Amino acid sequence: MASSHSRYNDIGRQFICFDCKPIQPNISAVLLGGSSIYSSNSGRDDHQDSDWDGAIVVPTKLAILRLVNEQLSSLMSMLGIVREECSSIRVPEQSSPYWNLFDAVRIAGFDRLDRKRSVKILSLDYFSTPKSSLRILSFKDRRIFEAFRPPATRYYRLHQAMRLNDGLFILHDPWIHVSPASVCIHGQSAPFAALGVTGDLLVSGFWLHGCEPHGRSIQKYILERYSTLCGSRVNAQSFAKHPLFSSEYRSWLTEELSELYLESEPPSGQPRRCCSSLERNFLCGEAIPALDISYARPLAQTTSLSSQSVKLYKQTETAASCQLLSSAFSSNSTASVITLPTTTGHEEVTKIFCKRSQYLQQEIQGAISAAGFGLRVQLPHATSSGELFYPFFEGQTQSELRLSLHHNGRRTWHDTEILLYAELVKAEDMLRLYGRCFTDRNMPAPEMRTQPIHRFFYSRLTDGVRFSEFYKDSLPIGGENLSMADFLKAAWKVNGVVYPSLGTLFAIAKDVLHPTSPHMTSCPIVFGLGDAHGANVMISNDVSRNSSRQILYVDYEVAGFHPIMLDIAKAFYNDVFFDTLYMDSLPEVPETMFTLDNHLITVDFPRCVDDITPAIFDVKWRYLLQPLFELARNQGRDLEKDIPLLSSALLVCATLTRNFSGHPDAFIRNMAAGVVLAQAVDLESFRLGLQSLGVGI
Repeated sequence: MASSHSRYNDIGRQFICFDCKPIQPNISAVLLGGSSIYSSNSGRDDHQDSDWDGAIVVPTKLAILRLVNEQLSSLMSMLGIVREECSSIRVPEQSSPYWNLFDAVRIAGFDRLDRKRSVKILSLDYFSTPKSSLRILSFKDRRIFEAFRPPATRYYRLHQAMRLNDGLFILHDPWIHVSPASVCIHGQSAPFAALGVTGDLLVSGFWLHGCEPHGRSIQKYILERYSTLCGSRVNAQSFAKHPLFSSEYRSWLTEELSELYLESEPPSGQPRRCCSSLERNFLCGEAIPALDISYARPLAQTTSLSSQSVKLYKQTETAASCQLLSSAFSSNSTASVITLPTTTGHEEVTKIFCKRSQYLQQEIQGAISAAGFGLRVQLPHATSSGELFYPFFEGQTQSELRLSLHHNGRRTWHDTEILLYAELVKAEDMLRLYGRCFTDRNMPAPEMRTQPIHRFFYSRLTDGVRFSEFYKDSLPIGGENLSMADFLKAAWKVNGVVYPSLGTLFAIAKDVLHPTSPHMTSCPIVFGLGDAHGANVMISNDVSRNSSRQILYVDYEVAGFHPIMLDIAKAFYNDVFFDTLYMDSLPEVPETMFTLDNHLITVDFPRCVDDITPAIFDVKWRYLLQPLFELARNQGRDLEKDIPLLSSALLVCATLTRNFSGHPDAFIRNMAAGVVLAQAVDLESFRLGLQSLGVGI
């Protein structure tokens, strides 16, 4: 492979100029990766789509700071970058609270042919630590990456990020993504593992400088982690873009891997998966450490209707057009879009979002409080006619996007990526918010009886009014006209496990969810929106220069100070069980098999069949619940004892959120989900309940 080595060296000289002015501190190693070397077009100067992606390794983290803050111009010249992606990037000083939040820095720009060039700057001292992920300071906010497993099956790697106050991000890039072990169709159980984005680059790239000893030791560091976690070795088909590799590059890489493995023992322990059945199409990285969260602070994101727009509305109200908006996801309010006509001196079309609700004052107060906590919200303008005006947001809700994916056969990756990006941002925002509430010594002690969130939970259980309003005195299911009393007394058998009756579970939940119950008063109080599920999370149509999208939380009627488990519940059920809660609106859903016999309702709850639900669950579990529980433990709090409050709230979400009259399958499936979720008393039983419903890990 000497000829390949020589050719890749020549290509590398197009990427970095070692003849430029020496840069101090000394660079220990330089690597080139991406399509600039692995594709059949590699090395062609006229190949516009080449991906010039590399890494620079310096001795210490302090050397990263000096290189970027003091010698960035020289570094850009060395890399052939004539236009920077971000001109304001600076590495935080050692005295900054952000210093301990990152391990590496990503810089990027464009060369004279307007081709993108990017490098990640790492330090050798990092590789003496036991860390399992690389935290990268970056201007670009990219959290989802396409990859291929053999032979050429597309899947996606997700990792979390954290925004900083200066517009930069910390990307948490795991060295190895590992899926939970699952049993394939041949009865074998093994996890699926994939290299993380940077790990893939460092193992598959070509070392232009410092291969020995530094480059090789870094590659072995990553390969040993891979073998330990999944019990197998990396080969040429293990890399994200392996179907695009040229035959020459594949042969060279295979030989390189053989040399790297010469001195290592074959892995033992976990068996290799014999086939691809049950492998997930989305792999999540690890959670953000609780220590990092404690440094995060909410960022001001508030917007409001401009005084100019209000003035224009008053001037042109009679000529304005109004379009009523309808949604399968809203039942408590009505919304419309007001389009104002253009006027002299104001040629742009102005749109106003108009909302009518019986909870107008709660909405206003909730928005003001949410703005004070730095959430991405809008402040309403109250009109004399009892309406609330907001700036019009060009975008759509997570739930609308998810519903459209169902109707399009889930074939649009672009929309899936947007949906999951919003879910990752939402997990980041909620974790940041809860972390602040946990450490804020000035958190108010609200009167629990008056908190608006109780109308979603305790109020719906009172005297069984909500259930009776929905279904009257009888339920036509299973070919029988079952009385309400008999239905509430019937026991349940879901996927082979027997559970108590709904009447029994409602009585327990009513006690647990009472505003002054021990469960309610002992649960940590946080500020929260209380209703931040996908139907109340909007995503902008446009992409920002740093690859991010604007996210907006809407509907603040129950925002306030309440137990954290109540704040989590509705967003968790509505998002994770979206296909169950809205199955009457979906084009195709698996049939729910159920029977009624001798006061026993037997249900075969179908396993999740789509890719998105497991991904949404993984994001909530890994990037919200796990780090949240860790953060609480670090502060001497035990959220495990508050799981009964969450399970009771989830029961209400499943059974009393929507009216399923005329949809017996949807009715039974949501009741069954609520019955199973109501059993959780700690995190492990919660996980097992979710697993029995086909969405857990």
